[in-house]
Amino acid sequence: MTILVVDDDYLSRELLQAHMENANYNVILANSGTKALEIAAAQQPDIILMDVNMPGLSGYSTCSKLKTTPMTSHIPVLLMTAMDDDENIALATESGADGFVSKPFDIPRMFEQIKRLIGR
Repeated sequence: MTILVVDDDYLSRELLQAHMENANYNVILANSGTKALEIAAAQQPDIILMDVNMPGLSGYSTCSKLKTTPMTSHIPVLLMTAMDDDENIALATESGADGFVSKPFDIPRMFEQIKRLIGR
């Protein structure tokens, strides 16, 4: 199983990569929404974990583009943010996200959501 981790914050990407690889997932990293769109189309990951607050193309906008592009619309997207209020949860839903994870990360809960979304 391959997970695409998208976050403009280097330390967040590294932390997630370490946890995912420790759980025997293959990990691809991207530091922007634009790069995530390219990688998702070319490499077809099993799931995408993406921060919502990134410069340029936000996680919400990137998710919307992924979900309206036939080549990537089937890929589950789990959005991550430190702002887990009702407004941000609504924005995640509107963007087509399949799930929502709060920062700081609750790693066991994140793995539960990943397993639910990809059936592993």
